[in-house]
Amino acid sequence: MTTRPKKTVAQMNITELKATISESRSQLEDIATRGEEITGEDADEFDSIEAHVRDAQTRLDQLESRNRAVIDSIASGRTTTEQPQGTEDRAAAANPLKGALTLTRGQSLADYNRANGYTDANAPAPSFDKYVRGLVTGDWKDATLERALSEGSSTAGGHLVPLPVAAGVIELARNQSRVIEAGATTVPMTSNSLKIPRVTGDPGPAWRAENGPVVTNDLSFDAVTLTAKSLSRLIILSRELFYDTEVSDIIAQAFAASFASELDRAALRGTGTAPEPRGILNTSGVTVTNHGTNGTAVGYDFLLDAAGTVAAYNYTPNAHIVAPRSVTALSKAKDDQHNYLTPPAGLLPILPTNQVPTNLTVGTSNLASEVYTGQWNALAIGIRQNFEIEFLREKYADNGQVAFVAHLRADVAVLQPKAFAVDLGIN
Repeated sequence: MTTRPKKTVAQMNITELKATISESRSQLEDIATRGEEITGEDADEFDSIEAHVRDAQTRLDQLESRNRAVIDSIASGRTTTEQPQGTEDRAAAANPLKGALTLTRGQSLADYNRANGYTDANAPAPSFDKYVRGLVTGDWKDATLERALSEGSSTAGGHLVPLPVAAGVIELARNQSRVIEAGATTVPMTSNSLKIPRVTGDPGPAWRAENGPVVTNDLSFDAVTLTAKSLSRLIILSRELFYDTEVSDIIAQAFAASFASELDRAALRGTGTAPEPRGILNTSGVTVTNHGTNGTAVGYDFLLDAAGTVAAYNYTPNAHIVAPRSVTALSKAKDDQHNYLTPPAGLLPILPTNQVPTNLTVGTSNLASEVYTGQWNALAIGIRQNFEIEFLREKYADNGQVAFVAHLRADVAVLQPKAFAVDLGIN
């Protein structure tokens, strides 16, 4: 008999589940058509395949149900997982991350991995510092857990950082990302390519006369595809600094900060030209407003109007992302008597990031900037949880340095373009 896939049902995505169900059912049909009595090991294998099909079908039904919940969630402005029915209700309420397709800012990858069986729920959190030191020095003293994890990672050109270790670094990046702070949805990618369904049209109900037919007004759907793209960062430091200090956690922070910063830039301004993701500014359907021939000074009116633009499309704006300079300018705004202005009621949170430029050319001005406003859970950040780290043992040795390259794979997708507005030409 054909050996069934080694992946557990809990680790499979929808495509893999459908494939394994189809393959397993074919095996059962082949056995049944022989007309032979099934005994011994064959009988045990037959029962095992049947159980595998049942488990896979149950898991497939759960994922597809949650898929539909994500569609409803995005359409209604929520970022939640499906509320399970029947006997699953209590378990899901106690563990809402089990089977989740997306994560909000307050939900961690470590908890997601434990909830879905990707990591041991009872194992202590491994140390990135100990893991990196072990890879470089070969000294795994007091690092039994980290050594065990390293043994399962590839060393052909680099080490695939094990999921429990990688999750900690990626979580640091999520915590430093402005778009995720604003509410962007994190999508843990279990494969190189992942489709996220979305609603593209909701015609709503229609009045009908007594005994009249019900008008067919179906929801229309399509899908946004996340495709993992490589994002790399090189860090160089002296051998003395590495060996004499607890610097590996600084390496984790440096990787996380640079990954967060570049994910923010790509999410806001990515061109979409390979290999770069396409960000909000360059996504068709996003409302883009230019201000002034030569740029216009930032003001609260811009922010209020931008929020109104998003709300007019039945989305709920929840934050503005701007350059730090714009925050300073708004804070210094004064009336005719030189009194500082009180921010207007209803002003959304304003989050600064240096990934919004302040040197854009608009007419005679070369100091223009941008303002991004949106319902931020309509932006998806897809992240492949394993990332690779390479210790460059020889390249910088003659300078008495050690160096590391980390490769993270991620993508960005705007799920609902009309949920965002961009103001250009802000001085």
